[in-house]
Amino acid sequence: MSNQQKIPFLQAVFLWTCLTCLGCAPSILPTQNEKNIRVITHLQKQQNREEALKRFINGVAYDAKGLYAEAILEYQEALQYDTNAAIYYALSRDYALLNKPSRAAEMAREAIRLEPHNITYRENLASLYIATYQFDLAIAEYERILTLDSTYTAAWYTLAQLYQRQRPLKALELYEYILERDGDQIDILFQCASIYQSLEKYDKALEYYKRMITIDPSNRALKRQVAELFLRINNLDEAATILEQLLETEPNDPEVIATLADVRLQQRQFKKAIDLYNRLLAMNLNDYEIKLRIAVGFFGLAEEDTTVFSKAHQLFKELEQTSQTDWRPLWYLGALAARQRNDSLAQLYFTRVTQLAEWNTDAWWYLATSSFEQGKNGETLELIDRALKATSKDYRFYFLKGLVYQRLEEIDKAIEHLEKARTLNPKDVGVLSSLALLYDNRKEFNKSDSLYEEALRIDPKSHLVLNNYSYSLCERNLQLERCLQMAHEAITAEPNNAAYLDTYGWILYKLGRYEEAVEYIERAIATGSASAVVHEHLGDVYFKLGKQDKALEWWKRALELTPKNEELKKKIERGAL
Repeated sequence: MSNQQKIPFLQAVFLWTCLTCLGCAPSILPTQNEKNIRVITHLQKQQNREEALKRFINGVAYDAKGLYAEAILEYQEALQYDTNAAIYYALSRDYALLNKPSRAAEMAREAIRLEPHNITYRENLASLYIATYQFDLAIAEYERILTLDSTYTAAWYTLAQLYQRQRPLKALELYEYILERDGDQIDILFQCASIYQSLEKYDKALEYYKRMITIDPSNRALKRQVAELFLRINNLDEAATILEQLLETEPNDPEVIATLADVRLQQRQFKKAIDLYNRLLAMNLNDYEIKLRIAVGFFGLAEEDTTVFSKAHQLFKELEQTSQTDWRPLWYLGALAARQRNDSLAQLYFTRVTQLAEWNTDAWWYLATSSFEQGKNGETLELIDRALKATSKDYRFYFLKGLVYQRLEEIDKAIEHLEKARTLNPKDVGVLSSLALLYDNRKEFNKSDSLYEEALRIDPKSHLVLNNYSYSLCERNLQLERCLQMAHEAITAEPNNAAYLDTYGWILYKLGRYEEAVEYIERAIATGSASAVVHEHLGDVYFKLGKQDKALEWWKRALELTPKNEELKKKIERGAL
C-alpha cells in the first residue's frame, strides 16, 4: 500500500477509536490517541509541504517563461498548503514585475514577518520602496539590515546613496566609513567628489579626484574632470598643467586643445591661444561644436589682436551657412558688427537671434538699449514689452523702461517700473541710484536717503551714488563734511566729470570756501559739457566773492541755456540793482 493510501486509512482507524471510546474511563487510550494525532499531523504536514513544493516548482517554471500572472496563481495555491516566507518573497517579485508595487510590498512585508532576519527579503522590500520613491522607508530598511550584518558593504553603499539625495553630509559620513574600513575605491571616491562638488566645496572635491587618479593614473576622463574643477575655481595655471599633460599622451585631442586654448585666452597669453586655435583649424575638423569654440576663441582674441577679427568673422559666417537654426553664430556676428559700429547690421543679426531664440535676453537687451541710445522712446518701449513677454524675470528691462519714462517725464510710471526692477534685483546699484534720484526730485527724502545708503552698503565706491547723494545732502545743508568727502571720492574716480566737479565746488561754496569753489566749478565748465545749473553756480560763487559783474555774466549765460528759468531772471534783476 502506498503512502498516499496509508494516510486516509490511519485517519479512519483513529476516528473509529475515538467514537467507540467516548465515555470510557481514562486509561492508556489517551496516550495512544495523542501518538496517533501526532503521527497524522506530521503526515498531513508532510503531504501539504509536498503539495506546496509542487505548486512552488510550477510557479518557478512559469517565471522562467515570463508568465508571471500564471506563476502568481501557482504561488497562491502553494500558500493554501504551506505558509512559507519563500513563497511570499516569490509573489513579491512577480507582483513587482507586473508593476503592482503596493501588492509586491505587501507580500514582501509578509515574508519579513515570517523571517525577520532574512537580509534578502529586507533588501527586496527596500528596493520596492526605492522604486516607489519612498526613500525614508528604504533608508529605515537598510538600517535594519545593517543591524543584522554590519559587515555588509553593499548595504552601506546603498544606504549612503539614499542619504545622498537629501542628507549629503550624512552620505559623506557613510562613504568615509567604507573607505576607512575597506580602503580607497574609485566608485566611492567619485561619490564623495560629486557631493563636495554639488556643495561647491571644490577644493575638497579635488582631493578625492586626485585619489582616484592615484588608483588609475591613465584615466583621461578623471584628469579632464580635475582640469574642469580647476577652471571652476579659476585656478588657470593648474588646469593648464593637466591639459598639457593630456596633450603629451594624445596630442591631437581636439577637446583638450580647444579647452587649453580657452585657458590661454583667459590667461591673456594671446600668442599661445592663437597657436592652439590655428592648430585646431589645421586639423580640418568637421565637428560643428569644435568649430564654434574656435570661432568664439578668435572672437575673444579680437579685442587684443585686431588681425584675428576677420578670421572670427569668416568662421561665424561659415557656421551660419552650415546651420540655419542655430542662433549662436548670429549672436556673435551681431556683436562683431556692433564692435565695428555697424548698428544696422548688428540689429539685423540680433533680430534674427530673437526669432530663433526668443528667450535670449542679451539679444533683446542690445536691440532695446541701441534704440534707447538713439532716442527712439516709442520703439524702445515696444522692444521692451516684446522682451518681457519672452523673459519677464529679467530686471534689466524694467530698469530700462523706468529710464524711458523718466526721459518722457512720466515720473509715476518711471518709479513703478524701477520698483519692479528693484524687486527682481534688490542689489543693483544702478536701479537704487535711479530710484533715489527720482524720489529726491520729488522731495521724498526719507525714501531717497534710504536708497542711497543701501546702494553705498552694496558698493561704497560707486562714484555716481557718491556724487548724487552728496549733492542731495548738500542742497539741504546736511552733513557737509561727509558730503565733501563723498564728492572728493567721486572726482577721484572721474576727474573730468563736469557734474562731479560742480558738486564738489558747490559743497565748498556751502562751506564758505568760495575761492576753492571757483576753481572746481570753472573746471566743470571747461569740460564743455556743463549744464545751465553749473553756470548759475559759478555766478553764485562770484556773487559771494563780491564780484557782481562776473556773477551777472555767468547768470546770463545760464539763462541763455534755460531761457524759461523765472527764478534765474529774478536773480539777475536783483543782482543788477
